[in-house]
Amino acid sequence: MANRKIKKSMTSSDMDLKPFMNLMVVLIPMLLVSAEFAKVAVVDIKLPEARGSQTKTAVKEQPQEDKSEKLLLTAIITDSVVTLGAKGGFMPSMYYREYHHYVAKDDNEDFTVEFEPGKPAKHPKTGREMQIYERYDIYLYACDENRNILNRLYTTKYNEMVTNSAGEPLETVNAGDTVYALTNPRRMIVVNDPATEFAKKPLSAYDELQNRLMKVKERYRDAEDGQDIIIAAENQVMYDKIVQIMDKARASEFPNISIAKLRG
Repeated sequence: MANRKIKKSMTSSDMDLKPFMNLMVVLIPMLLVSAEFAKVAVVDIKLPEARGSQTKTAVKEQPQEDKSEKLLLTAIITDSVVTLGAKGGFMPSMYYREYHHYVAKDDNEDFTVEFEPGKPAKHPKTGREMQIYERYDIYLYACDENRNILNRLYTTKYNEMVTNSAGEPLETVNAGDTVYALTNPRRMIVVNDPATEFAKKPLSAYDELQNRLMKVKERYRDAEDGQDIIIAAENQVMYDKIVQIMDKARASEFPNISIAKLRG
């Protein structure tokens, strides 16, 4: 019996791209609406002679007030200091210590270690080097010139830093005191039970930066460039920190953000 070859008819059909195109028509406008744009530039900033990333060379003197209409608000961040400049002068620098929070992918070990430049973080149990994608967050804790971390009061319910009427972070409160939570606008709180309503925690440099920015906003709300801020960072400053500073700037009503690189 002769072998018969069975020929299968091959029919070509065009791929239907309509569903994909419909998805793109909907997705692209949504991405454009949700996108955030920041200006990136190199800005020449005249720093005081004592400028530097070392704690001994930070700005300590209050600036003379400038009578011009421009605010010229600038946040300068180095590897250990954050300084705000406005009206042609600089506010006292805020020192900080940097901690990285990791969650290990292999065993879900959750831990926080102090960041040391050039020294990789290691798993506390296995000793293996942690990867960047395992880093969950970066914490900046305000400290004094001797690198002692400052502890200040936070609300136990919402974890909000509290200040007095002058915007100064508080270490202690008594029943009957009036304090203000770091919200925008500031929320007034009458203290009933200090032991249950408040707890001392390391002062977040991000929170204190927002506190200072809000005080600048309250004082110079009508400035010609009262919605603008320049964030100037040294090359070694991680972009994750810049992003968190941008968030604090927006929360303080400075939505027009320019990112600059400090010249060495």
